[in-house]
Amino acid sequence: MVKAFTVKKARGFTLVEVMFALAVFGLAALAALMVATQQIHSTQYLQERYFAQLVASNQLAEAAAPSQLSKKWPPQNNDSGSVELAGQTWYWQQRVLETVTDDLREVTISVRTEENGPVVAELSTFVGRR
Repeated sequence: MVKAFTVKKARGFTLVEVMFALAVFGLAALAALMVATQQIHSTQYLQERYFAQLVASNQLAEAAAPSQLSKKWPPQNNDSGSVELAGQTWYWQQRVLETVTDDLREVTISVRTEENGPVVAELSTFVGRR
């Protein structure tokens, strides 16, 4: 007696199904990588802006302190300099403007990461003569 061979249906994924699953996974991984990269850039931007604001705040405090502690008035000419903070050199520029009131000056501090680069942070205050 001759035995009949039965063909067993193979179970598993076809090549097309595997390729489609890999393509979907690749797109999902790419999207996750793009989100992570954007998050890193945002964190770096916020950190740079925070330190620049800190430098500007410190320079404004120094500019306003002489007028509050003594009878000195903020300088009329533009002053500039650099300061080291968080392992980086920050370049600041102080601008003093007259106002319509003789006893009041506007002091603005601009902070950059490069000497002639774009302004990262800028703070202004008004200083009055005592």
